[in-house]
Amino acid sequence: MVSTILVDHDLQGHTIFLEVGWHETGWDQLLQLEFKLLRDFGLPDSYPDHAIWRFVQQQRFLLITNNRNREDETSLQATIERENTPDSLPVLTVSNKELLVQTDYRQRVAQRLAAILIYPEQYLGAGRVFVP
Repeated sequence: MVSTILVDHDLQGHTIFLEVGWHETGWDQLLQLEFKLLRDFGLPDSYPDHAIWRFVQQQRFLLITNNRNREDETSLQATIERENTPDSLPVLTVSNKELLVQTDYRQRVAQRLAAILIYPEQYLGAGRVFVP
């Protein structure tokens, strides 16, 4: 089974580091994972946060994003606070996307992603999970 992680628009330029970390740790040999962008599903980069959250919940994809703040009622954080249920998949949040260029950091992100993919039930309803 292939797991899908949707990379939010503000992490798009860092997707390569997520992929490299996944390969460096060897998890690519054990778990099939694909990182997808909004455009892979015909969605524009300007797709609203609340619509992205609903899309990933409906498709049962994980969403990974950069750490950002609650800006308004349509922001990702506001959507999580309003619509999260005990069965909702968490939003994975990279604490500092600029650190993904560092081998140790991206490998720790990959290790955390693997734990979430192996034991997803432990993260249901969490809202947001920070990686690493």
